Amino acid sequence: MSQTDPNPRFSVIIPTKDRADYLRYTLRTCELQDYDNFEVIVADDGSTDHTREVVEEAAQRDPRIRYASQGASVGMRDNFEFALNQVKPGYVMALGGDDGLLPYGIRGMRDTLLETGQELLSWPAPVYMYAGARSHTGQLILHARNGRPCNRRRIVRSKDFLANQVKDLFYVADIESPMIYVKGVASTGLVDRVRLRSPGGRFYAPSTPDGYSGIVLAGEVETYAFSGMPFSMHGVSPTSAGLSYLAGSERARKQSEDFFAKAVAIPMHEELARQPYSPLIAVMTVDFLLTARDLPGWPGTFPPIDYRQMLQRALSELEDGQFAGERMTRELVILDAIAEHHGLGAFFRGEVGTRRKNLRRPLEGNAISPKRLYFDASRLGIENVYDAAFVAHYIHKAAPEFSLSTAWNFLSNSLKYRLLSFKKGAPFPPHSEWGRSTSA
Repeated sequence: MSQTDPNPRFSVIIPTKDRADYLRYTLRTCELQDYDNFEVIVADDGSTDHTREVVEEAAQRDPRIRYASQGASVGMRDNFEFALNQVKPGYVMALGGDDGLLPYGIRGMRDTLLETGQELLSWPAPVYMYAGARSHTGQLILHARNGRPCNRRRIVRSKDFLANQVKDLFYVADIESPMIYVKGVASTGLVDRVRLRSPGGRFYAPSTPDGYSGIVLAGEVETYAFSGMPFSMHGVSPTSAGLSYLAGSERARKQSEDFFAKAVAIPMHEELARQPYSPLIAVMTVDFLLTARDLPGWPGTFPPIDYRQMLQRALSELEDGQFAGERMTRELVILDAIAEHHGLGAFFRGEVGTRRKNLRRPLEGNAISPKRLYFDASRLGIENVYDAAFVAHYIHKAAPEFSLSTAWNFLSNSLKYRLLSFKKGAPFPPHSEWGRSTSA
């Protein structure tokens, strides 16, 4: 694929399982894309609901969409790999079955990649929380700078990004992360370079396929592009795997059993004591970094891991109170084994003794912080990720027009208009000058 090809191919893979009612809206966001050299591959991991029917209905409306399946369930990681194997040369990204593309998203990716000459691109994906996911009402969350979305582009040094991963140990919150799951897109050439380094020619190595892609791909390039204008968005529905693990209900437990049955069979890195998969973000970030570092000839570099810091960050995640009782115990056992592996057992157990669970609940309704804007989705008439995609896109489009100077222009123009209403011009003509009107 030529970097100067004005019409490169874009592929969106959607590995999914039993999310038909949410997938319907995800596919609608794909159908609205105004770019022809584009395909959507829905990889069904043995769904027992009406996923296939939903995809085939969408494919009848839009031939850019197609259904693929291996039949029986193979698990999240292998299903992602299967989907990636269907992709033709060009650029590729992944969505979950409840995520979505923003209007003009594919065209925006194309324009940014061609104008910057980069093979890898990331953006700050908005988040849409479906009603019932974490709160009774839905919520739209946009990334912001000083309370306002910022659409500027910039070039990121991969070395700096990887160093920040070691420092923060929280890949989920890093808006510059070029992971090709929802918040980034990469050339298939970059993906193939990773595969050539990996055992068995796989791209996805750890148990979970999201954050690892950003770390391993960043290490393959010196720089990549970042667009403040987003092109896709995260959807969080009651079927999301992470939420199912955190929740304590029987329904949630059953929902996450299949994922864990396969994920725990892939142990974490030996520096993490070969422990089974842990959903703690700090631990996952370290696992991704170490797995990428060990690939033969991988050019990425980053500072040494501070395991004391990792343990503290992991405990802070548990402290936030979203883990149900037995799930918290499981994670403490895993962390204790990692601590012992690094001679930090006493330190870790001492830290545990000082921690208390937070009682705060997820933020609901409208709110603002320096880095995020929160909108009550129900008040905006947002009922699904398709609705949310439009709202997020147009808020970002309008954001540059609003500033202190804009507000002053609004006010001054309004005042001028109001003051003009007090001025009086020439009087009306007198009755003697009216004449007589005639009708035909």
